[in-house]
Amino acid sequence: MSAPPVAVVGGSLAGMAAAARLAKAGHRVLLFEAADTLGGRWARPGALPPVFTLPAPWRDLFRKSGRPFDTELARTGHALVPAPAATHHFTDGSNLQLPTDRGEQWTVLSRAWGTAAAARWRDLLDDLDGRWQVLRRLGLEDEFTDAALTRERRNTLGLGRSIADLASAFRQPQAAELIRSTAWRIGSDPTTTPEFVAVRLALERTFGRWQLIRDGIPVPAGDLIDLLAARLVLRGVEVRTGEPVRAVAPGSVRTADDTVAVAATVVAVNPWEFLRLTYPGEGRLRRRTRWTRPALAPVITVLPRIVAQEMGFATAVGGETHPVLPAQTEEQVHHARDGVRIRYDLPAVTISHDFGAGRAQPTPGFGTRWTSPRTWLREPPLRADTAKVYTASASSRGGNDPWAQLLSGALVTYVVHERLTGADIRPTNKALKN
Repeated sequence: MSAPPVAVVGGSLAGMAAAARLAKAGHRVLLFEAADTLGGRWARPGALPPVFTLPAPWRDLFRKSGRPFDTELARTGHALVPAPAATHHFTDGSNLQLPTDRGEQWTVLSRAWGTAAAARWRDLLDDLDGRWQVLRRLGLEDEFTDAALTRERRNTLGLGRSIADLASAFRQPQAAELIRSTAWRIGSDPTTTPEFVAVRLALERTFGRWQLIRDGIPVPAGDLIDLLAARLVLRGVEVRTGEPVRAVAPGSVRTADDTVAVAATVVAVNPWEFLRLTYPGEGRLRRRTRWTRPALAPVITVLPRIVAQEMGFATAVGGETHPVLPAQTEEQVHHARDGVRIRYDLPAVTISHDFGAGRAQPTPGFGTRWTSPRTWLREPPLRADTAKVYTASASSRGGNDPWAQLLSGALVTYVVHERLTGADIRPTNKALKN
């Protein structure tokens, strides 16, 4: 008689990553998804940002679940290539094209801000690099338990200071808006978001900016969801779309038609849905979650290129007009006092992500909004209180960036595999080193 399968509840990025890795590790995997498609909110056209940083988690996922990432991309006519520098439009009407290369940043910022402010920016990003080394151990490369957030780590990260505090202290208007945008872009308010979230500025300088192309032409990053879904098929994951799970208990998953005995369950949905599925077993998390709120997901607009060609121009959110779209991916970041709007111009489409206050909406699948430093420990840990149940989602403690969700899926795989087999498959070479 074969061993019971591992269930993954939710076809989010974290759920898909966990399912692919668990199957490659030798487990029979059942993936339940209530919708008809995989990917969660990222399955929506234009939802996955077409320009992104930190491609290492994608590479690690594909390498650890079968064919390497670049090989898989080449097989389907895709490639990952550097993206051009983003152009930032500030509230005072000024513009700045910010490169990611350290030397180029210094040259551009020295010219735009003066050498003193450019040096402060360089030093800030160097400091954020140091905080990144701490963050990697907190839900990205290592399991993040309550005990892991020591006083020393709290002090190093500056957990009691906000993004707004960091922006105000910098004393350069453009730099302040760049810093505040790191909070808006993860669906939180700069006044309640810890300042270490600004490490995303340092990540761009370290890992660069990347775009996906197909047959030499930039395409939306949603193609990565399709490639990951194909990897699940290759690994033999039994995907049950359109089949919502009604309840999760130790050793079982119940749907409308059946109760399935399982060896373990990875719940890859938002914490509010997780509490509904596991009621009443997660009392501690239920008490913590009373104080949490969903992150503010952007309003996404996608305009086909053919419309732009017929009209002679591309129209973005807010009534602004722009020239016909270029032959590469260009990112335009419009800063405002109440948020940020990002427009990606691709050859076939223009995609807008509007994080403006009053427009961005609380969306459980987008993660958890920072409301205080305590938010971190109110998010679900990998190991649930319910026996044989584990969690990984956009609300995991690693964060709601797409790459962070992939890493949450990796961590939950290591924990589940070790519990079921006694074998530790955690990598000795960490995924974020390349």
